Amino acid sequence: MILETKDLCKSFGSLNALQNVDLTVEKGKILGIAGPNGAGKSTLFNVIAGHYPLSAGKIDFNGEDITRLNSHQVCHRGLVRTFQVPTTFKTLTVYDNIRVGSTFGRKDFKASKGIIEETIELLGLNEYRDTEASHLDLYTTKMVMLAACLATDCKLLMLDEPLAGLAMNEIEDFLQVIRKISGKGGITIIMIEHILDTLIEISDHMLVLDNGTVIYTGSPEGVFEDQQVIECYLGKVEE
Repeated sequence: MILETKDLCKSFGSLNALQNVDLTVEKGKILGIAGPNGAGKSTLFNVIAGHYPLSAGKIDFNGEDITRLNSHQVCHRGLVRTFQVPTTFKTLTVYDNIRVGSTFGRKDFKASKGIIEETIELLGLNEYRDTEASHLDLYTTKMVMLAACLATDCKLLMLDEPLAGLAMNEIEDFLQVIRKISGKGGITIIMIEHILDTLIEISDHMLVLDNGTVIYTGSPEGVFEDQQVIECYLGKVEE
């Protein structure tokens, strides 16, 4: 397993956003995370990536305890994430945005030209390499944010609702990119997504959260048959 969490808890005052969350992620696989709004999905990403300190629990990544590391230390060990709202340096070109990721996302703070070029090729960004990020559409902006992550030479990539706001053809294109990253690059992926059918289609394993607790973990196919998941999304049927 490349990532394992044990009894993760995160509280904001009296609000228990995460309660005893256990998950394991196998190297080279895609883990899909689902759940309704407010279930704790993004909070889970934030504590794993070091953006929020844990209230309790332990996180092991690639054989190392990263529980108390901050976000840049976690990134330097090869665990990176994207955000729901795509973030770029608007006045920099696509190439320079990716170069920033390669420079500051690595322990040695040295950009790798080879990785930058490979990432541009992998994500089909060559025609935009000299374009300022402020002139990009949503899909391409998401690709640039993704490219900046990949340019860190990461081992695990966490995607927070990457399909939000995209048209159907763009969703298909994005899924193809994810498959290439997972297949060709061998990078482990954790993906939060509200489009349940699509998440089930692309995931090797699934985890569903509700009110900060894990209500399902197992095969993607089993999600539709799990009573707790059904009640979580559709409500409990009164007898």
